[in-house]
Amino acid sequence: MSDTMRARSETGRRVAWALLASVSLGSFAAPQIAFAAEDAADEQAAENSVPNNMEIIVTANRREERAQDVPISITAISAESIRERGLTQLQDLQASVPSLVVGPNGQASRDVMSPSIRGQSASFQGSPAVVVYMNEVPLVSAITLSGQGGPGSFVDLQNVQVLAGAQGTLFGRNTTGGAILLTPAKPTDKLEGYVQAGFGNYSMVETEAVLNLPISDKVRLRLVGASRDRDGFTHDVNWNKDRDDQHWRMGRVGLWIEPVEGVTNYTLGYYGKSHSNGTGSIAKNFNTNYFVGLATRPIPVAPGVSLPLGAIAPTFNFCGAGTGPANCSYYTNLLNQQNARGIRQTAHGMDSFAKLESWGVNNTTDIELSSTLKLRNIFSYAELKSYYANDQDGTIAPVYDTGVTVESRTAPRDWYKQVTEELQFQGTALNDKLTYTVGGFYYKQSPRGTMVSYSINVCGLQSVTGCPIGQSQISVTNESKALYAQGSLDFGAFSPALDRLRLTAGYRYTWDTVDGSTTSFSYVPLPGGAKYVTACSWKSNPNPTQPIADPLNTCLFGARLKSSSPNWTIGLDYRPNDNIMVYGKVTRGYKAGGFNSYAVFENTRTFGPETVTDYEAGFKTDFNAGGMRGRFNVNGFWLDYKNIQRAAGDFNRATGGNGAITLNNASAEIKGVEVEAMIQPTQNIELGGNYSHLSAKYKSFKFDSSSGVWDCTAQSITSPKVFAGADMTCRPLQYLSPNILSVYGRFSLPVSEDVGNFSLFLSYNWTDKQPTAPFSTERFPDGTINEPGVLLPSYGLLNATIDWKGVMGAPVDLSLFATNITKKNYIISNTGIFQTIGAQSVIYGEPRMFGLRLRYSFGN
Repeated sequence: MSDTMRARSETGRRVAWALLASVSLGSFAAPQIAFAAEDAADEQAAENSVPNNMEIIVTANRREERAQDVPISITAISAESIRERGLTQLQDLQASVPSLVVGPNGQASRDVMSPSIRGQSASFQGSPAVVVYMNEVPLVSAITLSGQGGPGSFVDLQNVQVLAGAQGTLFGRNTTGGAILLTPAKPTDKLEGYVQAGFGNYSMVETEAVLNLPISDKVRLRLVGASRDRDGFTHDVNWNKDRDDQHWRMGRVGLWIEPVEGVTNYTLGYYGKSHSNGTGSIAKNFNTNYFVGLATRPIPVAPGVSLPLGAIAPTFNFCGAGTGPANCSYYTNLLNQQNARGIRQTAHGMDSFAKLESWGVNNTTDIELSSTLKLRNIFSYAELKSYYANDQDGTIAPVYDTGVTVESRTAPRDWYKQVTEELQFQGTALNDKLTYTVGGFYYKQSPRGTMVSYSINVCGLQSVTGCPIGQSQISVTNESKALYAQGSLDFGAFSPALDRLRLTAGYRYTWDTVDGSTTSFSYVPLPGGAKYVTACSWKSNPNPTQPIADPLNTCLFGARLKSSSPNWTIGLDYRPNDNIMVYGKVTRGYKAGGFNSYAVFENTRTFGPETVTDYEAGFKTDFNAGGMRGRFNVNGFWLDYKNIQRAAGDFNRATGGNGAITLNNASAEIKGVEVEAMIQPTQNIELGGNYSHLSAKYKSFKFDSSSGVWDCTAQSITSPKVFAGADMTCRPLQYLSPNILSVYGRFSLPVSEDVGNFSLFLSYNWTDKQPTAPFSTERFPDGTINEPGVLLPSYGLLNATIDWKGVMGAPVDLSLFATNITKKNYIISNTGIFQTIGAQSVIYGEPRMFGLRLRYSFGN
């Protein structure tokens, strides 16, 4: 290297670090030492340090780039790694991505996997903090459950990209946590494809087929189809059914055309449907003290005269405490029976089920206006329709049933349509030293039809017969409009000494409107299908001796919320050579507010948006040390999280209405570090992994409670509840795992090409304990029980795949796979309603699964 070039490199490095210091954490000096390459012999040496199988092209900045060139925290998983790791659903990503937690979050279905990144998760009745995209379009999401999209989304993908941190500047829906990009494989110019079949334990049978047809030089077609059937691993002895089963079908069509030179059009259509016997909830506990308290609660019936609630209403006569001495053996016997059955058997009182159907079409048109300017238009339409019901107390007792056996099968609980439109201009200038994107985005999700929910909660009878049924109809419309611009400028456009020092800046302004309505009431079924409506759920019946004649109107309320907010990002990154990039950035994110369908006060029917300011710095490196190639990426972050959306129970003493409120006044800070590493000691061995460490605390979390809560001052179950000025600042943030570790090894066996290629892939994934409740801890300081199970225990899973590609020289691949090899029993969800409804149940993760997959490939 010449003295002039060395001086320029040193000058550029000093300028880069001086500018980065203003936004970085100041703790990542490592790029200057072990992986510095200022004495590299030439560019060829730099190229040799890049691992062959690690070059993944991503679209994190809405244009194609190498993942290592993007100055943000991003985990990119190739199509081969998706197959090798057995990624078939969203939850499987948790083992491969730092700071990512995916789970049901206490909801009524195992199939609902809500992603949380860096402690940013979906709030109750709110928009997702982490949005899942298919082909750059957000998947349609449910409202009553926080799922996104339908089954089969991981079939035939080009890659999966997980972007950590606020992504509101360039991407469609505003988020505070991140984005998960599912990139489908597009049609190619080759006649090719494959058919695949898989078989495994629990009678698993799966099929997958892809056909790529180059109809002409200007027209290409790709057809995809897949199915999966698997028996459940939790047997319901009451209904003689296997819960936690899987049955789904999917199809996808991709059509690429080039009508004229410089114009391309890509249309993607997909359809998926699934059905199952629901989730096998396992009962853990009943709060019999709560039950007895309900039954003996004094109710005034005349001046100076009160009677126990259980004596007035048999449905609240838990343990017979309202009419005599309390005897709760019915509930303790149910728990004893469940403990004797173990975690893979249950006895539901309601016949749980789940059924989902989704489809969509999106179209992307690219027009090259000039050599430096491209116009892109992305339009989409999608629908989602979901039916479900689950016995969430896990027993025959009608305590917590989010549905009923018959009625829940007659109407969907979520049925929404979604329309999006996005127009972009992508350009370059200053000899490609400046890249920019300017555009507008429109999003609307609205009801496709009538949605009805049924439930039976807190009924003191020993069967559902005679229990009041809750019925609600919820309708929510979310509409969002945004204008945005973002650009990256390489200062080499002004001076060679500043080459590879880039400034990235972006700004977006969003206008959101939420319209919602709900009608919710309780009724007692009468012979012949009639309903005796006793009361609205959110207010009392003014004449309790008479039924409510017109509940759909009498119990109806609605609200509208309009909000708007700017998002922005600014950052610097610098490349001293081809193998090292150091960066720092600050981003502001925003997540819209929502409609509270469980409100019992007029002023709590909506809740406002939340915001986060994300400070991040890190480095990305490729290296070659003595012929061992590898990769080492590190980043640190600090989040200033404000107006956090948190749900709580609510009670209106004036009307007697029971419901919920979504609070919107907490603030917190979250900080952490994320590491991704890989090394290839030899051509046949690859070792790697990722690790994340997060810590979080509330800075302030105070509010007034209408129903009373045990806040940070409570020392025991006997402590008085706090109504005014409740302080939850001491509580942990939910859905955040302090430590997540994943390590893997890939070992290739050197054999003759005539035999094929053998490889073994081993991975071990460990997830730390995880708080799941917004207000509660498992125990009070004196050891008495508060909310059992809200701290999910840590667990580790060992998985393996053995691949034999090109079996004996034929176009056939054979894979043997096994997950949870050690048969670890681990919990992925807890109900968290012990003190409010009186039950606790959990959902266990999958047992050991194993099987084989056989693929025949044809064409090129």
